[in-house]
Amino acid sequence: AGRVSPYWDVSNTGTKFVKSTLAASAYVSFDDFNWKPTLALRGALGSISSIGRDQVPANVRFYAGGGGSVRGYAFQSLGPLTDNEPDGGLSFTELSIEARLRWGQHWGGVVFLDGGSAYEDTLPEIGKNLLWGVGLGVRYYTSFAPIRFDIGVPLDKRDGIDDDFQIYISIGQAF
Repeated sequence: AGRVSPYWDVSNTGTKFVKSTLAASAYVSFDDFNWKPTLALRGALGSISSIGRDQVPANVRFYAGGGGSVRGYAFQSLGPLTDNEPDGGLSFTELSIEARLRWGQHWGGVVFLDGGSAYEDTLPEIGKNLLWGVGLGVRYYTSFAPIRFDIGVPLDKRDGIDDDFQIYISIGQAF
């Protein structure tokens, strides 16, 4: 999936930029095996061009970290920080791999590895400065979506910034 979004501040015609994202996911299931394993992969990157980071509204910048991004780290905590508070960036990179298992009609589990970061520069530093998190989770499958409970551990724990682990409870798969 790809998205290109032009921005133009009509009250200040000097603020114009383009925000682009590209994401891909792949799933391989083995239904003939016990526990019906599925290997799930996801990669995403994005860029904001034609403007300096401080001119981009904070709610439009890219952030990484948290349950829908890089588990094991706090929400939006990967990337540029000021006094341990996220500033957001002009680009980002995220990678995830999950091994999903299912037993019975309603229960499943997952083991995952996530990596990513947000960057101050317009172009993402693909494969560089990624912070990695690993963990496991339990799924309860309902008629509409799985309810998930994940525990993630940062593999690149930063002193004074990251906790020993993060807990995520949500509805739906991570990707």
